[in-house]
Amino acid sequence: MSNPILMTLLIGVFGGLGSIARVFMIRWGGVLPFGLFLTNGVAAALVGYIHAGNLAQDYLVIGIVGLAGGLSTFSGIARAGFDFYHRGRIAQMLLTGAISIVVPLLTLTLALRFT
Repeated sequence: MSNPILMTLLIGVFGGLGSIARVFMIRWGGVLPFGLFLTNGVAAALVGYIHAGNLAQDYLVIGIVGLAGGLSTFSGIARAGFDFYHRGRIAQMLLTGAISIVVPLLTLTLALRFT
């Protein structure tokens, strides 16, 4: 794709779609922010799946930066950790941080392995 304006617009559109999906997925809560783990895990798996495919560089960027980037959220991890810390729930803060690292790495590895 030689048109940088179109490329930018497509990244924005797919980023918006990822963000909308994140809004619905992140609602799953409980003692820990399970929806947050789900969105980041799905985004990492999506990155692995897209990267394992035989796609042109432009489509890789649109899918990974746009869709997976809109779906994943580091700010959600930081906010959850901040909230747990200020409520005195240090164990939940540490567990949220650890799970937020392990789940995306695991789903990325599985996606790369089985595609």
